[in-house]
Amino acid sequence: MLDGVVLFGLRMGVDDEIRNLLGRGDELGKLELDVIRVLTVFNGVSWMTEIISDIVKIHGYALDYVPTDELLDRALSELESKGIISMESRRRGKFLSRGVYEDKLIRIKDLRAAKKALAGDEVYKDYLSRQIEMIRRAVKGSKDEMLG
Repeated sequence: MLDGVVLFGLRMGVDDEIRNLLGRGDELGKLELDVIRVLTVFNGVSWMTEIISDIVKIHGYALDYVPTDELLDRALSELESKGIISMESRRRGKFLSRGVYEDKLIRIKDLRAAKKALAGDEVYKDYLSRQIEMIRRAVKGSKDEMLG
């Protein structure tokens, strides 16, 4: 059985939890859902320090709430306690430096179920279609340069 949330003695999977989160309107629920979106877009894994900026990108820089570090900590704790994600402290290299720092590597436990559950989600679909269009334009531009 997949990891999931225990609700009234029944175990909820990632897909059930995502459907539940899609119906919530509170900031914590929105952030939990956005964390799942980010992890799904980035093949099931992300660094904690990158999640908020990735959420902003996925929403096209227009959010209806403010994802703070404190709220992110709560959202990640909730998702981990529900068995949706795992978190692991890791050392990570600093950009343009020889130093390292501690970060948390966040992984979604069932990427396939998350992708399936988000297939009808407008935010997820809009982001993917923007990315596909950007790739199309880049390929077309490269092709035009080679032919021109």
